[in-house]
Amino acid sequence: MPFRTLLAIQAEAKPEHYRTEKAFRERVFSLLGPLEGTPSPRLAAFPELFGLPLLLHLEGDLRAGDLLKNPLLPWRRARRAYGIFREVMAEAARAFGTYLLSGTLLSPPYEEELARGRFARTPLFQNLALFFNPRGRLLAQVPKMELTPPERWLRRGTFGPHLVETRAGRVGILICLDGFFEKHLSRLDAQGAEILLQPSANPAPWERPWPWDKSLREGEVWRASAQERLRNRENLRLLLNPMLNGQILGLTFEGQSGIYAPGEALALAPAPRGDAALLLTL
Repeated sequence: MPFRTLLAIQAEAKPEHYRTEKAFRERVFSLLGPLEGTPSPRLAAFPELFGLPLLLHLEGDLRAGDLLKNPLLPWRRARRAYGIFREVMAEAARAFGTYLLSGTLLSPPYEEELARGRFARTPLFQNLALFFNPRGRLLAQVPKMELTPPERWLRRGTFGPHLVETRAGRVGILICLDGFFEKHLSRLDAQGAEILLQPSANPAPWERPWPWDKSLREGEVWRASAQERLRNRENLRLLLNPMLNGQILGLTFEGQSGIYAPGEALALAPAPRGDAALLLTL
């Protein structure tokens, strides 16, 4: 049976939601609340960098001076943040009976093996999204492939887990900038992806002039691109673009989340700031 309920979650990042595991769990469950009572199969998606503040604020703020005392601190914090992020998202997927894209966090990619337990195959950080089934099983750990200048210190991902075949249909996952590259879009389309999830975090004012054409606004170009990217595709028919807003690491993020069909916006958040739940029943 194809997906019947779609939820794109726009979220404002605030440190108080990430200081403890309990606070983070309450935040995640609150944002997924609109799914209650909706028909299944369900598909929900959080925005890019939704999990990053766990690395920065969980069990105490990360300060630059701490790195001089303990150079391994980022890896230790990342392991703890990844564990909380994965466990809470798996729990939420089970509780709401939904396929769930976690949004992303910055972390080494962790793997599971019977004898070794959870381990990092590489110490290099990536921009990672986790995709779960309604029973809380991790189906895919998806890396970002195309990196913005502030992300160049991260390890670039390679194409692979970006297409997930579920019982409700094929889901493509492209993290923010990845979704603007035709080579990735056409590849997913040719492989049969029907729904595209594009979690995003835009570190620029939504109403600023578009840098490549000052007569246009950032948000205007973003929305038009989302609609046009689906036109004349073989299989892709829907795009969920959940966006983050708020301040992280001195950057201010803004973005109006949307659910799109070819040539049209089916749902848009009322503003590029604050929380919003875009719920669509098919």
